[in-house]
Amino acid sequence: MYITYCRNQKTVDLEDKTTYRLNVTGGEYRPTWLIRVSDWKRVPGTEAVNGYHTISYCWEQSGEVVKNETDGEYHIVDDGKHCIVEGYKVYEDKIFELVDRSDTDDDQDDNEKSEKPENSLYDKEDDNEVNQKDDHQNACENEFRDVSDADEEDVYENDYEDGYDANKDDKESNSENDCQDNADVSEVDYQKSDEEKDKKDTSKDASDADKEEKTIDYKQYVLWCEPVLETTTLRYVTYDKLLQQVCKDFQVEYVWYDKICIDQSDPKAKSREIKQMHKIYRDARYMIAMIPEVCIYNNPEEFEQTVHGSCHKAHGRVILDTELSCWFKRSWTLEEVMMTRRILIVGTNTNMFQHSLNTTGIPTTKDVFSRILLDFGAREENDVNVNQALAFAHFRTSTKPHDMIYALKNTFSHMFDDIEVSYSTDIKTVFNDFYRHVATDDISILCFGSNNYLCGATVKKSSIDSYNLPSWTGVSGMHVHLHTSATIHPQLSHYIDNTMWMHIITKYYWKIGITPYDSGRYSLSKNMTEEWGSTIEKYDNINYARADGNWTDMATADKDTVLMEWFVNIHSVICRYMTHYHQPKGCLLSQIRPLTLTEDCKECIILPILFEVRSRFYKRADGDIYNCTVESYGKDYFLPVLRECTKGTGRYRAIGIYHIGDDGTSNQPTFQWNHYIGRDDIDTDDPKEILNILFEKDGHNVPKEFIIE
Repeated sequence: MYITYCRNQKTVDLEDKTTYRLNVTGGEYRPTWLIRVSDWKRVPGTEAVNGYHTISYCWEQSGEVVKNETDGEYHIVDDGKHCIVEGYKVYEDKIFELVDRSDTDDDQDDNEKSEKPENSLYDKEDDNEVNQKDDHQNACENEFRDVSDADEEDVYENDYEDGYDANKDDKESNSENDCQDNADVSEVDYQKSDEEKDKKDTSKDASDADKEEKTIDYKQYVLWCEPVLETTTLRYVTYDKLLQQVCKDFQVEYVWYDKICIDQSDPKAKSREIKQMHKIYRDARYMIAMIPEVCIYNNPEEFEQTVHGSCHKAHGRVILDTELSCWFKRSWTLEEVMMTRRILIVGTNTNMFQHSLNTTGIPTTKDVFSRILLDFGAREENDVNVNQALAFAHFRTSTKPHDMIYALKNTFSHMFDDIEVSYSTDIKTVFNDFYRHVATDDISILCFGSNNYLCGATVKKSSIDSYNLPSWTGVSGMHVHLHTSATIHPQLSHYIDNTMWMHIITKYYWKIGITPYDSGRYSLSKNMTEEWGSTIEKYDNINYARADGNWTDMATADKDTVLMEWFVNIHSVICRYMTHYHQPKGCLLSQIRPLTLTEDCKECIILPILFEVRSRFYKRADGDIYNCTVESYGKDYFLPVLRECTKGTGRYRAIGIYHIGDDGTSNQPTFQWNHYIGRDDIDTDDPKEILNILFEKDGHNVPKEFIIE
């Protein structure tokens, strides 16, 4: 694929960040080699006295992908067809997206595919020429309109949001589309329409001495600019030349670019440099992410339209286009964005600069980058955990499957110094070694929930589910993206054997009966369409009521109301769907608690491992309707759930989590963990004390071994 880069871009940043961007600093580390932008020459990293930047891009978009028939390896052929648009005028020159729906990934659900005709040319700016309700635009418009106008997939698509608390206006709203397609949107191949097949671009390549006219094959481009103004010209260059122009436009002096800065012909040097990539991205001033799918549309009013009080609509579109991009699906780019401190997203005709809200007190907008991904590597080791990365990594892809583990290993370099990843090692062995190490060191790997919509459709297709990994890896579900601390009962021990079975030995556990939620994934209702619509309406009404300070009186509420309140709660906190609920015998309705599971069952085991999930509360910057900082944190508590495979065999599957309640931040006493056991008088947030109190009456005479397949 080839890309288009329009100069004179219109940024979607809320204010001019140029001065801030030019003055940010990086760390002390310097890569072995860097590129000096002025002449695009490789130089020693020590030459960059004032710091350097990094480039992150999707390999498939740097040229034509060609397979070597000899060794079966893929490589890039760059024929210099990347396009730089000079004199571009937003809202005047046209931007086109070319889509061939017939070639989308096989794992894309039929009901989630584009509604466009096959092989069509789409003007992304002119509403009068084409219908702009394509996958990117339709999802974006639905996500960023009032919740009352959204359908089920619109309201609940965001699976990487922090919780919603109506009494805290600045706690992250579940209605924002901050993180993912969360429908299973595949990478899109771009192709021209039949009527465009013979079309030629009349502009000249300024670099061609003979001024030979180029023939443009539109199917090769992610997005394409069609100049309208006579002053707008197109210049065709190699990918390296395009990157050099981008760096010059943003006043970047030194940059790390893997194609040149890693010696691809020296396996030892390549391996050595790859092992340092977390340092390279962590200590850069900021990362330039080349995402050509990102663009702004022909509607200036989008810069004035507020989206749930968190940003303007143009900013929201950029985030959504990013989440739907090829770049957002790659394993290596996940490591790169999680390690970097700041990001400059460069799209076809727009850009955005962002930093983390977690490691700086500088106000900014809330989105997937500022809230979750950025500066992950700079946080304290006890402030990050593996399930946060797995929430994204299980849905990323790579040309070589080994790279999925290599990238994760680098992200958590402090945990995996003793693991070597070799491309010659059997991939199943690589996966097993990685997950065995993870589960031994961080049991929060068990903190995952359902990966299905209410209708049963998959939210996101796992890229590694086909490797037949154990249930405890969570590959059939979706991990919680928030920071999760795991506290293990002192009487519990666990280990992973050579067959990849997890053995948990404990005297303390619950054996409980559970019921499928009527509007959930495993409901037996015959009229599910009506059920979903009703559930969405109730969900909206509860959120609106809470925003006005009106909370349901759980002491007098009926069962359906209680269940709906918990449906809202669990989705607001971890963005997973409630599939089942537990109603303890002889207890109040307000003591009902929800579960989010990957499999249906009537009876399950609850283990004494307490997951403390931390969500953020935000404070608006003075006089600012968009920018905010992190004000405080709230905690919600979960426990892992097992289902017996065959009765009496001692073999189990890890299938999800049980929501005990919160630490009181919801302002609703019946939602607190202590109300579940009828001990509203207890006031502690010590996870060890909470765990002991929860299981103090559930000890068994003989320890039981649970073997989790």
